[in-house]
Amino acid sequence: MIFAAELKKLLSHRVFLLIAASVLMLNGYLMFRTANNGEASPSDYREVISAIEGDTDEEKLEWLDEELTHFDRPDHYSFAVLSEFREDCYNAVHYKEFLDNIDAQAETMTKVSIFAKKGTFNYRNIKKTPPAYDKVRGVQPIFDISHGVILATDNSFTDVLSGFVLLFAVLGIMLADREQGMAGLLFSLRHGRGHLLAAKCGALAVSLAGIVLLLYGENLVISAYLYGLGDLSRPVQSLTGFIGCNLDISVAEYLFIYVAYKFTALYAIGSLMTLVAVNTRNNITFYGITSVVLIAEGLAYKRIEPLSVHSIFRFVNLISFTKINENFHTYRNINFRGYPVPLILTMSISLLIFTALFVGLSVFLCGKRRNLRFRRIGLKLFAGRSRKIHSLLYYDIWKSLMLQKGIIAIAVFAVVFSTVQNSFVKKYDRTDVYYRHYTETWEGGITPELLRFCDEEEMRFRTIEARLGELYENGEYMSTEVRELERQLAPEAGFQLFHDRIEKVRDTENAQIFYDSGYKRAFGLDVYDDDMKYALAAVLMLTFLVSPLIAADNKYRMNYIISSTATGRRGYLCRNIFIAGVYALLTTAVWTALYCKSINDYYGHTGLSASVRSIAELSDFSLDITVLQYIILVAALRTAALLLIALTMVWVSVKSRSVTVAVLVNSALFALPIIICLLGVEIMADIGASALLRSNCILNGLSYTNLFLLLSICSMMIIYHKRLGKNR
Repeated sequence: MIFAAELKKLLSHRVFLLIAASVLMLNGYLMFRTANNGEASPSDYREVISAIEGDTDEEKLEWLDEELTHFDRPDHYSFAVLSEFREDCYNAVHYKEFLDNIDAQAETMTKVSIFAKKGTFNYRNIKKTPPAYDKVRGVQPIFDISHGVILATDNSFTDVLSGFVLLFAVLGIMLADREQGMAGLLFSLRHGRGHLLAAKCGALAVSLAGIVLLLYGENLVISAYLYGLGDLSRPVQSLTGFIGCNLDISVAEYLFIYVAYKFTALYAIGSLMTLVAVNTRNNITFYGITSVVLIAEGLAYKRIEPLSVHSIFRFVNLISFTKINENFHTYRNINFRGYPVPLILTMSISLLIFTALFVGLSVFLCGKRRNLRFRRIGLKLFAGRSRKIHSLLYYDIWKSLMLQKGIIAIAVFAVVFSTVQNSFVKKYDRTDVYYRHYTETWEGGITPELLRFCDEEEMRFRTIEARLGELYENGEYMSTEVRELERQLAPEAGFQLFHDRIEKVRDTENAQIFYDSGYKRAFGLDVYDDDMKYALAAVLMLTFLVSPLIAADNKYRMNYIISSTATGRRGYLCRNIFIAGVYALLTTAVWTALYCKSINDYYGHTGLSASVRSIAELSDFSLDITVLQYIILVAALRTAALLLIALTMVWVSVKSRSVTVAVLVNSALFALPIIICLLGVEIMADIGASALLRSNCILNGLSYTNLFLLLSICSMMIIYHKRLGKNR
């Protein structure tokens, strides 16, 4: 009965159903977008498969080799598809040779001094690997299209979306009662609070199973439509990248294992969240502890090398548990105190233990915990504080920082911004080194002397290339002259970049030459994604600071009392909008100051007074302003964007009856697109408010549709604000 009530409570939550439906639509869109953004389209794959359908694998391999040999024909198939299929088909046909090669490599490596020392992990691992493939000696892979199965099971955005819905499910089941003030009443149930939490864990498991089946079922349906799944009864070794798998299972069996493993891995994370929720008294603490644990797990997964002596912390890891294709695609052992332990077996046992431990501890601690909701212990640090009456704005700021734990959020995100700052790196690029040399040598206006130098330098490089060509034709690849000429030719790539810039801006009025790599990075004209990293930290900070402003009062039905005060609900709303604006300005100031410092430390700040059109990518910019003025313009636009986002978050907070709902909705609107963008789906950077937060929102795909939607939301909030004033 309690289990059914908990499940019904979650499924009847309109916000949960809306988020689940939105996630399904977004996931489907990203599936189609990812499939059509590759080097080859789904139709290219289907075209090649149709051409070789019905042939044996040996005949398919011969056909693919023939097609790759005559690739210069105008009506040819996609080269990327042919190359991928050729590798898969070759692996299927020569699978026996692959297994024999494992034995031969093991025998060879044990004779090499660095691996031959008995009692070490390397030696034991080499000895243990060949026998692990004994069970698949009789397997014969079959070539068929793999792209559909791989697309359905190996994409990061579906994991993120499922994790987001999981977070809402945990909050809706585990924390909703506390937010509604029902926890004390429910603790007095007949079978005790331990039984209540067990029912909640069961409801979480059922809801999560539905989430996993819907999302990954959608992936399979879309992949089957786009590419086809191939013969599901073929061995799993037939899939791209799975030739090293030592499990004697079919593709269909692997898909079943995949879904079961994915569900268990996500449920382990949900159980951890449950354990944190049981032992925390407010949402900010819950979010903080959960984030710290998951970030630590993510860093361990990313930073620890697979062959490290600490590799067990990389693989026996909540984040690693969700990387199923990566764990199953080949046989691997973990270094456990010098002994090789099978990866899949170790991870499976660890996953079950973690899940059982988290659930068991949650039920036990909840059952033994006393209800201390209204008992407080304090040090009376402010016993002698002044009785002075402050302004309403002062009390609203105090409420935000102290009662709603905003000061904790500011402290946490100070650390987050510092982490982002420390992750700023300038990769070594020899081309940029020479480009910097040329730009700093000829810093200033474009003069006839500079143009003459460019012609002479280009002629010098052409002469060197011609002489190198002659030496290569004569077979002189390692002579002293060749090495000297190659050394002289090294700056060519940097010079070419320098020369192309001059050709681009030479007819631009007031154009000057200066080292502009830092500005291109800061303006989002380079390959770096700094803007989205800082934007994510900024949006999350605003989410946790702004979301509780009004939603926390809505939770306790304070609107009737607020409406009866002297300033009324309108004044209350104005004060909270002002506080949200202050938070937005604070966030922008921190973001801009830290990023400008990093750019200055790594690239310098020459050319601030030069025209922004001196940068090749901005040579057609409509306004003739200086680089410094352009920086101020971009900073002002970003500030306006964050103010608009903060205003929208206030509106969401007004409409939410709990802090949890406000946080989740704001996260879905503003943080989730940035997270998906950072995971590789770059199109998300141009969706919604993300486009306004990019370093160069003027040129980086800001669509009028996005601007119209944001202005529409702003207009709705203004109308709502005026209606409040009339109804006072």
